[in-house]
Parts: sequence; C-alpha cells; structure tokens
Amino acid sequence: MKKPILPAVMLASVISMPTMAEVPLSGVWTLQDSNNTQETLDSAIEGVVQEMNFLFRAIGRTVLKRETHVCHSWMLATTDESFLWQCDEIPANELALTANQTETMSDDGRLITGSYKEGDRYVATILESERGKRTNLWRMVSENELEYTTTLESDKIPKPLTWKLTYTRN
Repeated sequence: MKKPILPAVMLASVISMPTMAEVPLSGVWTLQDSNNTQETLDSAIEGVVQEMNFLFRAIGRTVLKRETHVCHSWMLATTDESFLWQCDEIPANELALTANQTETMSDDGRLITGSYKEGDRYVATILESERGKRTNLWRMVSENELEYTTTLESDKIPKPLTWKLTYTRN
C-alpha cells in the first residue's frame, strides 16, 4: 500500500494517464490558511476527549494526537488500476480501484484493509484495522479548491473524530 512517489514522475503520470471517471482531483494541493490548522485539529481532538472518562482523557489525547497529522500538501493520482495519495514527504498509499478491499500491512505489523469510493467530484478511501476505521474524503469545491475531511472511528473513543481542511491546486 505504501510506495514512494517522485513529484515529477507523479505529475507526468497524472497528465498522461486517463482515469476511470475522470475525477479532477489529480495533482498537487497545498494547505490554505495553515496558521489555524493545528488549532482546528486540537479543537476536534478536545471535543472527543471531553466526552471520555476523566481518568482516560490524558491517554486518549496522546493517542489521538499520534493518529492525526496535518498534511501541508497532498499529491493525488488515479491510474487505470489504482488511486494513489501522498501526504507531504510520507511514502504514498495506494488502493486498487476495482477490488472491494485491498489488504496490506502497516509499518507496525497491523493488517489494514482498504477500500476506494469515487463520485462525481470526490474520492474517498476507507482504511480499517483492529484499532478502528479512518475515512479520508477529498472533495472538489471548485476547480482550484479542495476540501479534505478525515474521520477516525473506534470503539475506544466515545464519538468519531472529524476535521476538515481546505487546499488549493498548485
């Protein structure tokens, strides 16, 4: 599921390869208004942590902060067979477009199953492991604006953790 992507190679492949539904998300996207981004994420985490038992709040906050990351740029690409997404310089993730679920191993040895959904102006990836479920949703707001929404769900947290960030096309 993880593979390195060189920006120039990826951009060239994005331009030259057709996509299944011609979703216009392919390309490089940069975070808008990065000054308030960490506050947005911290506020979302605090909203979940406040619903936890007082004794577990510090642990919950630490775990949720470890599971979240603000991406300053996204590189998205769709080939004939797969969807690839890369956050900053972290190795890219890949999901097959045609399979109901793709299985892979995480860096720490967990089995992760992933699925891909595509709509007229959005792409979603759903990643599940024994820890819970992560849904990434990239939605076109306009030709040069992308809204990214992440939802983390687990039976260990009282409600899903969700946050949204806005990106512009490079």
